[in-house]
Parts: sequence; C-alpha cells; structure tokens
Amino acid sequence: MNNPQTSAAKDGEAQNQTTEQQSQKDDWQDHIAKLLEYSKQLKDDYQTQGKITHQLAKAEWRLSLRSLALITIFLGCFASGLVLLWAGVLGAIGYGVYDLFGSVWLSIATAALLQVACLAWLWKNTVYLSNKIGFSKTLKSLKQLFNL
Repeated sequence: MNNPQTSAAKDGEAQNQTTEQQSQKDDWQDHIAKLLEYSKQLKDDYQTQGKITHQLAKAEWRLSLRSLALITIFLGCFASGLVLLWAGVLGAIGYGVYDLFGSVWLSIATAALLQVACLAWLWKNTVYLSNKIGFSKTLKSLKQLFNL
C-alpha cells in the first residue's frame, strides 16, 4: 500500500502548497507595498494641487483687485459724463425757457426745480436700496438656530 509513487505525489502536493502559501505571502506584501506607494503619491499629488490652487487664488485675487480699480476709475468717468450730460440738459432747458419767455429768473427757477426733483428721486432710491443692505434674514435665522 505504501507505494513510492503515491508518496512522491503527496510530497509534491505538500511542496506545491508550501510554494503557494509563500507566493500568497509575497503577493500580500507586494500589494501592501503598492498601497503605501500609491498613498504617498496621492499625498504628494494633493500637496501639489494645494500649492497650485493657492497660486491660482493669489493670481485671481491680484486680477480682481486690478479689475476693481479699473471699474472704480471707469465709474468715476461715467459719473463725470452723467454730470456733464445733466448740466447740458439743464442748460438747454434753461436756455429754452429763457428763449420762450425771455425771463432769466424763470429759466433759473426751472433748472433749479428740475435739479431738486432729480435729487429727491435719487434720495428716495438711495434710502430704498440702503434698506436692502444687510443680513436681517440671515441674522434672524441664526438667532432661531442658536435660540438667542
């Protein structure tokens, strides 16, 4: 019953199992090494991405400040143009009233009345818009959230 061929086959199977177990251990070690390498690469990539994002934010901030300065200059020029246009309209209306009625005082009164009407309209809209400024609904929501 103890056949040399059977014994050799059993020894071969045992040796194959030992080789497989060793191979599986090596595979796990390789997988862990690769995972460590990938995690290091991922960390480096995140750091690089963070640096790039920081540089991008700085560049956008500088461009935004430059654009804001230019917008301020352009708005000043636009406002100056509007003032000159309004002065021209008032002058034309004043001249028209003077030409029509021949009264300097009536033309001055008409121009002054138009100027006061324009200022009243501007004031009304400024008050309306200033009431819209703020975070009243946000503050109310936060008070409810924190029960203040």
